[in-house]
Amino acid sequence: MPIINLTHRTTQKRDVLESIAIGFGLTALSYIVGVVANWIPIQDLNLLEVFAVLTSYACTYLCVKQRRINYPIGAISSAAYAYLFFQSGLLASTVLNAYLVPTLIYGWIRWRKDADTRPVTHVSIKWIPAYLAIAGAGYYGAVLLSKEFGGAMAWTDSVILAGTILAQFLLDNKKLENWIVWAIVNIFAIYTYATSGLPLVAFQYVFFLANTVYGYLTWKRSKDHGQSIRTNDRNATDVRTLAADTVR
Repeated sequence: MPIINLTHRTTQKRDVLESIAIGFGLTALSYIVGVVANWIPIQDLNLLEVFAVLTSYACTYLCVKQRRINYPIGAISSAAYAYLFFQSGLLASTVLNAYLVPTLIYGWIRWRKDADTRPVTHVSIKWIPAYLAIAGAGYYGAVLLSKEFGGAMAWTDSVILAGTILAQFLLDNKKLENWIVWAIVNIFAIYTYATSGLPLVAFQYVFFLANTVYGYLTWKRSKDHGQSIRTNDRNATDVRTLAADTVR
């Protein structure tokens, strides 16, 4: 047991370090591309935007790796985004990220510990109408709120709010279809944030859109094998047994 725990902690630490490195690398790349393309004046670097983007990259990578630590990192990132979007007049995105900060506790509980993580499953067909109805109600409410308080990009910003709430709920419950909903959200986010003077955030969502494909395929492989993708969290004997069972 101590050997298994040590291996688990080692692989978890490696994934966290990889997420930080990816966060720094993609944030720097986003900024460089933005400057070269004249989207971002080099003297107008927004440190809050940089921090929000970096932590969001790290969180997303850890989601794909099925690491529960993505939730506290996501809460920090959402808090930063809430203030950033408030400064930009995107009220629906502000409300969304403020909402996400405390509700990420739900996902933290649902995923369980990494060594006993919840398996990936499909959305039950009978629940699809309910999900669509809730998303529609969220969209309508967000549009009214945004227009009432003079928010910018009301309709697309509201799509992001409703879609993100649905996608996050599916993610929290390890539903494979969460990546499809995220892809739709990312398309609207690219347009909305690029138009609202947040090019670094908009460019980030281009990466996020590509990541939905990677996330979907990775989680699908996990589901098809009936296991966590992190087989190296377990001892070698368990891995060999699992592999043999999978082949049979």
